[in-house]
Amino acid sequence: MNAPLPVPANVDPALVVDFDYIHPAGLDQGDVFTAFARLHDGPDIVWTPRYGGHWIATRGEDIQWIQERHDLFSNAEKNVPKGSFPSMPPITENPPNHRRYRAVLNPYFTRNRIEQRHEASARAVIVALIEALKPQKHSEVVAEFTTIAPLRIFWDLVDLPYERRDDFLRWGRNFAVRGEPEKRMAAHRELVEYLGQLLDERIEAPGDDVFTGISQWRNNPRYQHRGELLGMAQLVFLGGLDTVASLMGFSLLRLAERPELQQRLKDDPTIIPAAVDELLRRHGLSNSARMLRQDVTRKGATMIEGDMIMVMNSLSGIDARLYADPFTVNFDRGAVHHNSMGNGPHKCVGQHLARMEMRILLEEWAARMPLVRLDPRAPAPRSWAGAVIGMEHLHLAWD
Repeated sequence: MNAPLPVPANVDPALVVDFDYIHPAGLDQGDVFTAFARLHDGPDIVWTPRYGGHWIATRGEDIQWIQERHDLFSNAEKNVPKGSFPSMPPITENPPNHRRYRAVLNPYFTRNRIEQRHEASARAVIVALIEALKPQKHSEVVAEFTTIAPLRIFWDLVDLPYERRDDFLRWGRNFAVRGEPEKRMAAHRELVEYLGQLLDERIEAPGDDVFTGISQWRNNPRYQHRGELLGMAQLVFLGGLDTVASLMGFSLLRLAERPELQQRLKDDPTIIPAAVDELLRRHGLSNSARMLRQDVTRKGATMIEGDMIMVMNSLSGIDARLYADPFTVNFDRGAVHHNSMGNGPHKCVGQHLARMEMRILLEEWAARMPLVRLDPRAPAPRSWAGAVIGMEHLHLAWD
């Protein structure tokens, strides 16, 4: 499925690059952003013969434009190769149909609801993990902290059994993050079976959680079929698994690389909201796709109806045309627009949850942990590539 395809007649050979978004050249050196950034050395929009052949938008201005132009770019296909991503409304629906599904999810993810109902329990999870970590003096924090914290918070929020965590992590990583297309579909089958049972249980024994809300969609006059329920449930489930875990991992890496950032958070906690936004800007995680709804020509790229284009948020935040010294985390950068949470009608429904978790992480880490550093006795940090990127491992040490 990943064998290179011949270049179609509509593709200018000057725009062709042999780029594999799951196994990019240079990833073996450890940093996914550096590996991806090689695309910035070429045209703004390129075409690769990998994964069925697809276009790639490499610059922030084009990424935002595509995210906002649902009249030109369909969300019905969200991943390459075409057909490898199942229906998950609302993100696989185009306006105006997406609104009916968004209306099911929105009430559970408002800023007020998230902070009023879930901040205390989220803080308790993070504090407990930090206090358990602190006496160790060193840790591989991906396994011992950044994977666990957001999952415990999310599973408490949606009332999922923590004892199933190994299955949940395997499904999430194979589907949403690192899986080859075949592994993605196998994980999808297991996940759908589990979520089908869960939704049936929630209709019989309703709670006050988003899965109960999804299960009750079948009582709505606009309900069409069970696939709608399963699709929404998959979106919520996968959205809570790895994105915040990845963001926490990358953020702790930046802090460990630069102790002065840690000290600033300790000395002036009022900068934490700005720090959260800067870390979001720096670490675009999602690399989704769209399908052309009609022929479009932009920046010399002649894209035809049915073509796929990858929208690489991971490149947007490190675009030097948008941000001075983009690889450097700068808490004084000021308010800047970024694409990390998406744009337009499909802006991330869970953004307030993610921001709250990151804010609590920085508040409690700065207050409770000594200055941390990369552990010189352990392997160097390593990240992975894919539809959602993240940290493979991160070894830290402290006194």
